[in-house]
Amino acid sequence: MLDLHHILKHDNAPEGTVEALKEFWDRSLFQPWQEIGARPSKEIRGKMVELGWHLAGCPALPSEDLLSKISHIIETLHLGSLIVDDIQDDSLERRGLPTLHRLHGLPLALNLGNFLYFQALNLVSQLKINEAYQHAAAQKIAETLRDAHLGQALDVSVAIDQVERAKIPKLVETSLRLKSGALMKLSVQLGALLNPEFKNWSALDSFGEAFGSCLQKLDDVGNFTIDSSLEKHLEDLKLRRPTWIWSVLAQTGSDQDWLNFNFAIRALPSLDLLRQFIKTSPLKDTAFKMAVQDLETVLTNLKTHFSLQDSCPAFVLTSQLTARLTHAY
Repeated sequence: MLDLHHILKHDNAPEGTVEALKEFWDRSLFQPWQEIGARPSKEIRGKMVELGWHLAGCPALPSEDLLSKISHIIETLHLGSLIVDDIQDDSLERRGLPTLHRLHGLPLALNLGNFLYFQALNLVSQLKINEAYQHAAAQKIAETLRDAHLGQALDVSVAIDQVERAKIPKLVETSLRLKSGALMKLSVQLGALLNPEFKNWSALDSFGEAFGSCLQKLDDVGNFTIDSSLEKHLEDLKLRRPTWIWSVLAQTGSDQDWLNFNFAIRALPSLDLLRQFIKTSPLKDTAFKMAVQDLETVLTNLKTHFSLQDSCPAFVLTSQLTARLTHAY
């Protein structure tokens, strides 16, 4: 994963330092990293790198595996963010297995999560590509990390049931855009940057943010269920996080719906009131339909702003990703 000899030689480390300390780095960094990295993942963000490359006109690539290497950078960033997010939520489970901070303790998990942010930047510098791309990509990553932390600040600081109902849709939309949208936007940006002549950045950025927000909206709908074997499925509700479910309820629910839902959430971990609410309320179906409508709008705007035909590779890939998202929930 890392050339420790190359890193330590700049510090005039004594001969044999890496060999002597390898077992400690393996235990504290490399083994946990390898273990969580091997867990099943949708890898949608990696596909978005390819989509960005298509939208930028499929510029020539200096190497066959360049897109996969850039995708690996995105997945490295994403993995780091998941580890930190799990710590902030004190989550029990990630991708079907216990979270890293529960397996190895908070200090080790936090160090690995932060390490992966910087490892992603380091991987940019190792790409066999011109310095202009490396500089631009590093700048985009820094901007994304800033925006994602702004979004996370909203996520972890707000008890959504204490927020004025009229303010909830804007709060949720902003949180989704800065968190999920920012990383999806970065994915298409790193693909599009391969064409130094690309100019349509406003449309590309808007698409990436909106597509990422829709991904999270659909994920929120999928987690809004009683009958699930996943420990994480009601976590955001228990923690009163700003989610799409709260936004849809604020927009479409009656005053009585609002009161009933709040009572059900406050009764957790008892599921009786929430089960009754889900059985009698159209909230989940409404949230799904509104998310799909938003996604359809995103696709329509993409076709318009990039003059795409249904049969072109960029739109075919986008449609395939969209089908995966909607069918999953």
